[in-house]
Amino acid sequence: MQLNLIHSLKTSSNHDIHVFRDDLYPFLGGGNKGRKIDSISKDIVAQGSTAIVTTGGINSNHCRVTAIYAAQNNMKCTLVLHGEESTFYRQQGNSQIMRDTGANLVFVKDPSEISSKMNLAMQFYADANEMPYYLWGGGHSTVGAKAYIDAVSELADYRDKTNWAPKYIFLASGTGSTQAGVMAGLDKYNFYDTTVIGISIARDRESAEKIISEFYEKVCLQYDIEPQQKTIVIDDYLCGGYEQYNAGISALSQSSLQQFGFILDTTYTAKAFYGMQNHLTSNISSSPILFWHTGGLLNYLK
Repeated sequence: MQLNLIHSLKTSSNHDIHVFRDDLYPFLGGGNKGRKIDSISKDIVAQGSTAIVTTGGINSNHCRVTAIYAAQNNMKCTLVLHGEESTFYRQQGNSQIMRDTGANLVFVKDPSEISSKMNLAMQFYADANEMPYYLWGGGHSTVGAKAYIDAVSELADYRDKTNWAPKYIFLASGTGSTQAGVMAGLDKYNFYDTTVIGISIARDRESAEKIISEFYEKVCLQYDIEPQQKTIVIDDYLCGGYEQYNAGISALSQSSLQQFGFILDTTYTAKAFYGMQNHLTSNISSSPILFWHTGGLLNYLK
């Protein structure tokens, strides 16, 4: 069965909104991290790796998919997690899955410790005659971004079949590799009139746009794509930073199933959807809009 991940969304507004349902992506629990690991796994296999070292928060989608992938493929796995260890052991969702995979868990309270702990894990595996793969947090690599260059080909197929193409794409913007990959994909598949707007979930606009712009240029260079996109990030909905949210975002998350038939979590997708709704109210009238749903079911269930 071939999944159609793109469909129109019925809302009370007059906007022509479609949704790209990467929350339904059929690999390792779905979401953008599942799609990225699906792409990164080809590089892991090509390098003959037998162990993976990566990092993320204590409820990280990326660490969840990495740990599952390692377990499925009989690989060693070390997760360097930043956050409170006691909270991690109380949470469900991604945290429980990470625990249940049997991955080696290393906790740091200060993010400045992450690099040294990852390097120690890499050395430990090398000393044990393993072939460790160093995987950046969030799958933030050009290989991970390629997953979203390829994903835009699905949007191109949808455009060709339905004659519908978005003027604007909204998505949750974290490390920025998903946004950069989509931007590069739009260039590759000739969406010249489409603009990506990232709703930041943690970073301020200036630093986010700088990081994403530089990474986008790097991705385009690696995959021989002529960069045409301008990086746009909105930081009006940070609410204090990562995993922080206001009453409006919380209410949207709680009502999302009833309103739309899919889940929006307060860390990523509800924050992005809420930002999109507010932005559309004051800035864009009737242009076709795509909301790229990057997942979050297990954040919702934590």
